[in-house]
Formats: sequence, structure tokens, C-alpha cells
Amino acid sequence: METIQISLPNSPDNFLLVEMCERLKEGMEVTMLFGGRSMLPLINGEGDKIKLRPLAGEEKCVPGEVYLFFYNNHYIIHRLLRIRDGVHVFRGDNCYSNEEVPREQVLAKLMTIIRPDGSEVDCEGEWWHKASRRVLCRRKVRNLVVKVANSQARRRWAVLYFVFLAVLMWAPLNGLDVALNRYVFGLRLDHLLHGAVYILCPFFLMDFLNRRKGQILLLAIVVGIFTEFVQYLLPYRGFDVNDLVANIIGCIVGWLAILPFLLRKR
Repeated sequence: METIQISLPNSPDNFLLVEMCERLKEGMEVTMLFGGRSMLPLINGEGDKIKLRPLAGEEKCVPGEVYLFFYNNHYIIHRLLRIRDGVHVFRGDNCYSNEEVPREQVLAKLMTIIRPDGSEVDCEGEWWHKASRRVLCRRKVRNLVVKVANSQARRRWAVLYFVFLAVLMWAPLNGLDVALNRYVFGLRLDHLLHGAVYILCPFFLMDFLNRRKGQILLLAIVVGIFTEFVQYLLPYRGFDVNDLVANIIGCIVGWLAILPFLLRKR
């Protein structure tokens, strides 16, 4: 099979990319510079080259593999997630949205990645398939978290959370004879529970503060301090500085957990 090598800037609209696709349609293999960050961490748009081969006739696409396809007047190189009713669903490893195209708009399959130092990654080899499965697994978890974080129902869950928090902090639970003075990993169980409960506090405050990073953390800490000081006024509950510290630590941990989503550009 004839091979043609093309180098082009990181622009999906460059006329050389159109020329490359014409060569693929003629049955040639093509090597080109990869542009963009959509396939991180496995393909780096700052120096990696990729080798593509055209799809033969009615060759079926395989979910999990990376293909070149035409979508919304752009040529895109992303991973095939699934095939549903003849529609091929793609997504970049570093992206959140899908592209759906028919089979005839899928032009070529990724065969080799050529690193800047000249080393090559065989995209049909065992290492590539294992690395792809790890990336897909992490992406599924991350997308699930993002989906939950962007859920319209979060405000309703926030109300339930703060009601639960108030009951847990202020209700006369001491009469339940629950042993919370046990130690886990050298820490008292009640302190661990305090920290775990307040981890969710920054998450449920995101919408109310329009995702302003510093204010979310500050208000979460204020909630943790307020709920603990109210216990000082309740005759059936007791104020504990260690519980207060656990509340604050839980708020900080929860805030750090959502910080990447607060910083993520929409």
C-alpha cells in the first residue's frame, strides 16, 4: 500500500488535511502531525505523529479503536465508543461530548503513533489496548461525576442534605447509645464521621454561589463552625473542638475534590 506523509499545523480546517483525506480515499496510508488535546493522555498534540490507513470497502469499525471521521464540516480523530442502530458514536479521550456519524463518514483507522523521539506505539498491540481500557475506565468514572455535578436535581438533593445535616448535628442522638468513641486507623470514629459528612457540603453549595471557588470553601467552613457551635447551646449535645476541626477538614477535602470542575472551562 502506498504511503504519503503530510505535516500540517494544528488546525482541522487546513487545506492539507482535506488533501490527506483525498489520499486516504485513494487507498493510501497517511502520516501526519496530530493537533489538539482531545486524545490526551495517549496522544499528545504537541509533537506526536499518527499513521492512518484507509478503511477497506465495507470494513466494520471496532468499538474502542481510534478513527478519522468527518463531522460538522471537520475532520476529527477520536475513539469509537459504540455502534447504535448503524450510528457510530465517537468521543475524544479528553472530551465530554460525543460525535455521532454514519459509517460512510468514517474514513481511516489509527495504526501507529510516532513520538517526537522517534519511538513508535503500535495501536493494534497489547500495550495500546490495555492503556485504552484504563483511559476509558477513568473517563467513565469522570463523566459520571461530571454528570452528577451538573445535574438539575442537585438543588433538591442539597435541601435533603442540609436537613440531614441539621438532624445529625442537633437532634438528641446521644440517647441512641451508639458507640462512637471507637478508633479506626488511630482516629476516633465520631471524628471520621464528622469529616465524611462535611465532604459533601461544598458540592451542594456550588449552585447557590454560582461556583465561585473561594466563597464556596468559606461558606462550607462557616456551616461546619455554625453547626458545631449550636451544639454548645443544646443541653443534650456537647461542643467538641476536635469535631469542629474534623468538620473543617471535611469541608476542605470536599472543596479540593470539586475544584477541578470549578476550574474546568465550559
